[in-house]
Amino acid sequence: MLVSIGSKNKVKIEAVREAIMRIGLNAEVISVEVSPEVPLQPFGHQTFIGARNRAFKSLKETDSDIGIGIEGGVFSYENRLMAFAVVYAVDRNGLENFSFSTSFTLPTSITSLIFQGKELGEATDIVFSAKGSKENEGAIGYLTKVINRKELYVQPVIAALYPFYNNVD
Repeated sequence: MLVSIGSKNKVKIEAVREAIMRIGLNAEVISVEVSPEVPLQPFGHQTFIGARNRAFKSLKETDSDIGIGIEGGVFSYENRLMAFAVVYAVDRNGLENFSFSTSFTLPTSITSLIFQGKELGEATDIVFSAKGSKENEGAIGYLTKVINRKELYVQPVIAALYPFYNNVD
């Protein structure tokens, strides 16, 4: 079986590999760079659209059996800005499923930069004097010091994939 992911981000690729290993799916993972066709920093529903677009485009541009899209985004709740990710999985027969990660509040220092037009990864790099946080720990890693971005994605990848390996109606 061949599984494609619509991103060249190493954290997303490793999260898919880890999820596939955990569920015992005999699959090779390939990555392809695609445009999610949403703003650089998706808000709310745009995050679902971006993940779905990534999944379908990765399927279309490869010979894979399953396409996966992961899109990080933000949404507002109770006057706080929350970060989260959406994972979409699709196959060539039209089966599709999605899940999303744990969400977490963002501190004012990051929130203010996002409202100034920065993407979460860039805002995280500025606040924590880091480089390439979205390819490594991510905002969640810097904020919690325990959970990294890969870990944040593994469970929703597993949850999005269950219809493809568990044969449940």
